[in-house]
Amino acid sequence: MIKQLPITLLLLLTLQITAQEKRKFLYASVHDEVASVPNAHIINLNTQQGTFTNDNGEFRILTKPNDSLQISFVGYETKIIKIETTHFGIEKHTIELKKVAIELDEIEIKEHNLLGYISSDTKHIKTEKEINAESLNLPYAGSRILTPAERRLYTGMGGRPLKLEGFGFILSTDYIINSISGRLKKLKKEKAIEDSEKRIQHIRNNYRVYILHELKIISEDLTRFIYFIENANDFSPSLLADEIMMISFLKLKSDEFKKLNPQNYKQ
Repeated sequence: MIKQLPITLLLLLTLQITAQEKRKFLYASVHDEVASVPNAHIINLNTQQGTFTNDNGEFRILTKPNDSLQISFVGYETKIIKIETTHFGIEKHTIELKKVAIELDEIEIKEHNLLGYISSDTKHIKTEKEINAESLNLPYAGSRILTPAERRLYTGMGGRPLKLEGFGFILSTDYIINSISGRLKKLKKEKAIEDSEKRIQHIRNNYRVYILHELKIISEDLTRFIYFIENANDFSPSLLADEIMMISFLKLKSDEFKKLNPQNYKQ
């Protein structure tokens, strides 16, 4: 028994070292004194893997305790933080960057005929007018470009189904004909399929690494798992706008998926 004790201690030490080497996703956001900082560069100095913050200043990166993260952005002091166990959890952490003054190169001031008044000086500044649909005041300028399925549905409905005629509204002829023939129902179904494929592609592009490495879904089941998520009764497209809520939803659904496929996942 005494001889086996050192071997047991060595085994426990080996397991502990192996566990420490496993990296998990850290979720955090970068802000300054006023607002979030989008496109800030985050790099794990231990693995040399990096990422950027999104429009809300949020990011995620694989790391583990004792790793060092470097956060940098133009006009801010570069910050290095050491990762601790407390950084992992449901609570999202905020990293604050401090702005720094930037010295500009010396400029040469030349003589001009400007007086310092906007009302008069703008008349002397030559600018090229941008020519586009909005500047030409074309119909529907600046409107969102419709997808192929949206265009077909819009055409099938005759544009706007209700049209003002005299003192009341009437249904467009295309809307009535396509409703009777069943074509409108088919076009709406095609639009729903297109929206579903967009959501599936969004999940694949943004959560593939998390699904495979954190949730331990095997690569052969990746596509099936994503379709399982998107077709779930409690799935809402609004989840795609909240990364933290989406991560929690994925974790919940991964447990359900594994129970439905016990041959591939040992509980």
